[in-house]
Amino acid sequence: MDVLKDLLRIKIFREEKAELAVARARHHLVEMDRALDDARRALEDHLRACETKEKAMYKELCSRLVLVKDIDEVTLDVKLMQEASAELEKKIEKAKEARAQAAEAVEVSRQVHRDAVRMREKFMELVRTVDEERAAELLRMEDLEMEEAAGSRYAGAQVQSDDFAFDE
Repeated sequence: MDVLKDLLRIKIFREEKAELAVARARHHLVEMDRALDDARRALEDHLRACETKEKAMYKELCSRLVLVKDIDEVTLDVKLMQEASAELEKKIEKAKEARAQAAEAVEVSRQVHRDAVRMREKFMELVRTVDEERAAELLRMEDLEMEEAAGSRYAGAQVQSDDFAFDE
């Protein structure tokens, strides 16, 4: 019986460990959500800043007489801003992938936890059943001992009454 209780303790430990894994996975998912939001915000801020800067550069070009070199510099600056935007979009995609992996990890850890809970419940039921059977067996053994003791007294009393009958 002690083996079953030891196994039950192991099942409880595994359930608690799985519960901690779910909490860690949820925390990681929250961090990935934050990282995704930060990446999106960074792109939005960058796009706004680029739009403002681009308008200012073109306005400045239109306000004066320019050389081809000036137009090339503005064009290069616009391309650099577009490349920076593309890098920020890549960061968003990576953040989305990391978030999806974190969400999958949460689901996996939840399933492991559900399995651990199910196993603990099975072992608790098994321990309860074995305890009930043991209690019933002890009760049955006590009843048998009581019957045996009562039978012994009855047999002893019968022998004494037989002795009295012979004495007469």
